[in-house]
Amino acid sequence: MEQYIKDQVSATLRTVPSSLLRYPFEPKTSAGIGQFLDKTGGKIRGVCRPDPNYRQLTDGGFRWIRHGIPFPFDEKGNVREDYLRFKREAEAYEANGLKVMGITSSAGYFLQAGLDPRLPEHEPRIREIARFLITDLRGLIHGVQITNEIGIPRFGHPLKMREAARFIGIQAEAMAPLKGDIIVGYNTAGPQADQHELLLPWAQHLDYVGLDIYLGCFFQLPNWFWVFDMLLKYLWAYTKKPVMLMEIGYLSGGQPKTKAEKLAVLRSWGAETEKAARRAVQALVARLPQDSQDYIARCASGDWGNYIFGPEFRQHFYRELPRGVRMRGCPHTQEGQAAFYRKLLPRLEKLPFLCGTFLYCHKDDPVCGICGQADCPVETRWGLVTAEGEPKLGYYAVKEYWS
Repeated sequence: MEQYIKDQVSATLRTVPSSLLRYPFEPKTSAGIGQFLDKTGGKIRGVCRPDPNYRQLTDGGFRWIRHGIPFPFDEKGNVREDYLRFKREAEAYEANGLKVMGITSSAGYFLQAGLDPRLPEHEPRIREIARFLITDLRGLIHGVQITNEIGIPRFGHPLKMREAARFIGIQAEAMAPLKGDIIVGYNTAGPQADQHELLLPWAQHLDYVGLDIYLGCFFQLPNWFWVFDMLLKYLWAYTKKPVMLMEIGYLSGGQPKTKAEKLAVLRSWGAETEKAARRAVQALVARLPQDSQDYIARCASGDWGNYIFGPEFRQHFYRELPRGVRMRGCPHTQEGQAAFYRKLLPRLEKLPFLCGTFLYCHKDDPVCGICGQADCPVETRWGLVTAEGEPKLGYYAVKEYWS
């Protein structure tokens, strides 16, 4: 088990069972939800990582898009061109009837700029950047998500969870007096009870709490639809803040590989067995695509063999989905993706405290952004449309319910 998951156990035991036991006896809405919906114009129906096909997005029932905000300054303190490009893109989305939820930079970008969130002396500049963003982007965005899934290593490194929570909290605090009708919050990868617990001291500065759920796509967990309800109910009962699903999606392709197929993959990288690959792991990694090499070097903490064949990267190495990982009645096909959304979206609509949902994502990626392989299903089959822009059955399922 990954250490960041182990770290969540005690907080989960402290907060999740008691929250679920309280849920049936507590109100399911609040004045805060009414205020939130007044700001947003109703429940948010959005999509992540959009392609600027505005007509396709609005025809599909989407009214919001979720988009990363580049770090605004270069090493000399000048405004970066990619940040200015984001502003132009945000303006175009807004002009075409799509509100923008912007995601601020992860800790790694601050470190590249010489700002370490772990150091108290750097906090004033981090707060200053937060104030700059909320002021400079007024009129171009309607929402802010402060960083992304900071509790998992590839987004939070090198911060510990307590440091990560403070990194979010001080930015929310800095934005609060200036945000006006812009909604500000954060997300977690799954329930991540430790992060929600550590952010309670900053709750008054937050308009929402968010989480990302990917049941049926990565792990052999209880992949039933009622688990979505349970996780969302816990978060409402624990925080009493408007709840957002910042990412939820379902793969339209991907299968487990046979032993023979896995052996062929190993041989293609110069190994006959996993044991042999571990013994010569540096030579193995040197043969992998550059994206894989960079990702392993950043996330494996030096133990490359265990990382490559561990729970996070193994699927990328073999370019497969694990056996038995899918929602009931929803195979990883276009038909299964459509069935997933037909079953899920009506369930979500029944939860009055759930104020918004962003589907992941608009368009397939031609190449996996983690391992750099085109035939890796893990990050290339999430889209509601193909990489060429052709709508899938899932797009029509969402359109039928949301438009």
